[in-house]
Amino acid sequence: AAATDGSSKVDGKFDVAPLPGKDGLGSGTLGGNNLSVSAFSRHQATSRDFIQYIVSLDVQREYGKEQSFPLSRSALYDDPEMIEKYPYLPIMKTGLRAAKPRPVVVKYNEVTAAVQDHVTAAITGKKSVDQAASDLQNALAGLTD
Repeated sequence: AAATDGSSKVDGKFDVAPLPGKDGLGSGTLGGNNLSVSAFSRHQATSRDFIQYIVSLDVQREYGKEQSFPLSRSALYDDPEMIEKYPYLPIMKTGLRAAKPRPVVVKYNEVTAAVQDHVTAAITGKKSVDQAASDLQNALAGLTD
């Protein structure tokens, strides 16, 4: 809405671009809300049917029309109706094609907490960037012991 309705102070002053990298196009990470069926569920068939329904192209198209989240079905990035509503979809598709899976980490929760703590400290000025990077490196090294 900030780019289309004329009421925003940033109207016409921003755009969408893929993540930049050191020498050109960068890479985001793949991931999101994964759907699964518990092996212990008494309703496995119903659960599978619901997942199949919720990720169907038609449902994802309708969801995409109402939300501005990245779309989960690649075909929607080429859909003329969706592009008309969200003209930045072809640019997002470029970025998504460059995305890579998250690294495999045994202690994912601990790594995530360490990154969050030290990056936040640098961003908020509680630590210098150099100190936060050093502390993060030490925290990650401690996780391999």
